[in-house]
Amino acid sequence: MHQPKNELLELAEQFYQEEQEEPVILGIDPAIASIGFGVIHGNRAIDYGVISTEAHTPIWKRLESIEADVKELLENFKPSEVAMEMPFYGRENTNAAKVLRATGVIHLAVGKYLGRDPVWLHQSQVKAAVWKGNASKSEVQAAVTRLFDLPGLPKPDDAADGLAIAYACQTGARADVE
Repeated sequence: MHQPKNELLELAEQFYQEEQEEPVILGIDPAIASIGFGVIHGNRAIDYGVISTEAHTPIWKRLESIEADVKELLENFKPSEVAMEMPFYGRENTNAAKVLRATGVIHLAVGKYLGRDPVWLHQSQVKAAVWKGNASKSEVQAAVTRLFDLPGLPKPDDAADGLAIAYACQTGARADVE
């Protein structure tokens, strides 16, 4: 059925407004050596990858680098929401202190940019949003590849985690933490 031109224009304007209302979401998988990130807008993956730091660099320099790179992501993509996966470690993990410091630096950068805390997510919430609560790394990679119609698996798997975190946030998942 043919619609009059001004009705088509109204529909196009409505579609454009709806498209603009979709939030840009940045998902971050915090770490000290390889921080996964994913930026989504609706059903599109805008960008994904990792922020890397050198292993034998002093921790304060690595944290400084992470802060600068996260700030750059925030400025480039201007997300309206940032989601982070909460790190979880057993008692014997020697890397936990470094990762928690990196998480604090990322949290600070996000807070300065958004004026509020990021959305926190449990790992099980992220996995359940894209596949199932006990999904493996390869299952998460395959799931986000399908969800965002990517040409191949996001690599490294930390990048897939960033996309999964952003998607879980988009679906409304939230951890009840402050």
